[in-house]
Amino acid sequence: MNAFRNIDSLLRVMAWGKDLLKFLFIGRKTPSLRQEQAVENFFSGDERRLNLLLDHGVVRLQDGVLVLEETYLRFFEEVLEVNEEINVQSVKQHIDTLNENIELWLTAGTEPKRFRYMGEILRILRNISLSTHRNVIDLKRNIDSTYKNERDYALKRKRLEILDRKRADIALLIKEAEKVIDERHPTFFGVSMDSQLKDMVTEVKNSLTESYHNLLELDRQIIQYLNRIEAEQKLVEKIRRIKYLKDQLVWEQATDVILFLQTHRPAFLEKRSWFNLLPSLEGLTDTPDGIAALKDAHKALRHPVARRKTEAVPLTAEELQPNAIVKDILNTFELRNVFLGGSQDLMSFIGQYRFDEPMSEEDRLTLFCRLAAEYCDDFRISEETAQTGNYSYPLIYSC
Repeated sequence: MNAFRNIDSLLRVMAWGKDLLKFLFIGRKTPSLRQEQAVENFFSGDERRLNLLLDHGVVRLQDGVLVLEETYLRFFEEVLEVNEEINVQSVKQHIDTLNENIELWLTAGTEPKRFRYMGEILRILRNISLSTHRNVIDLKRNIDSTYKNERDYALKRKRLEILDRKRADIALLIKEAEKVIDERHPTFFGVSMDSQLKDMVTEVKNSLTESYHNLLELDRQIIQYLNRIEAEQKLVEKIRRIKYLKDQLVWEQATDVILFLQTHRPAFLEKRSWFNLLPSLEGLTDTPDGIAALKDAHKALRHPVARRKTEAVPLTAEELQPNAIVKDILNTFELRNVFLGGSQDLMSFIGQYRFDEPMSEEDRLTLFCRLAAEYCDDFRISEETAQTGNYSYPLIYSC
């Protein structure tokens, strides 16, 4: 298998086969594309480009069909955050690598070498935070999917127990990472605690604490799901047993189901009751509202046809005035499309945009917050900030 010599050749080959790679990734659960079909449908009969992907290990043949190589499959799944496998080992590897680089930093005698190891330590700390966070999200998605989609009670219970063990493994790794920071290397985190490392350690510890709290909630959710499964399984077994006895025509003698149904009347099995509320004679004859209701009923009975007609309430003098005001509605989607086509930041764009009606500074700030909230996935929110008047805002650009 050939290897890519540089990033340019890798990106060029990926661009040639992007349609095929997209198709294989979407159909990764049930691969069915054969080699000749790929050549005809994605490369216009040019077999050399497919052979280039095969030779460089981007795709491979498995049981006669094309599939993505494991490295690229995992890369796409992790970047798009659609991976179902909970990779606890990756966090453990990051912790081991962190210990190794801290020991190398303590051993290094020159400042350039320490600077290199410090950059690696910062990168590993960030990877520990991201990997733990992704594992918790994947665990949550797998728990919900297993409980809602798996129909076999025994298999559902077993899968939830396996996920519970993975939850416990993630919790142990979080504790291990916290020990590395707080206890195992007091010299490193005490002597070398510059501003950059201090900010990174604070960010990682906050992220690990949040992940651990989410794991506690997942523990409660798994226990709740297992209790529901057990209760549902017992109910199904009872129903199947009663159905079997009923089919054998012995359920009345073998069980107390008839007595149970006679003595228990669940509300959801009863018919809905309707009650006619009749007014009292005293209320009709002794109160002004009752007398007025009797007069209306008397008129309706004397004129049955007129009873079906209802007179509309007359319009007021203000409503008859012709000077109605029509106000245009701002189309935020069109405004978002115009912004994505430019290179300004969002606040500068809104400040220079010509609206049909004049807008105050407060209205433009409100519009800025609205666009940032509605179309956050289409924008790139930077860490830089700017000042306008009494307000400080982040610089937001188009992706």
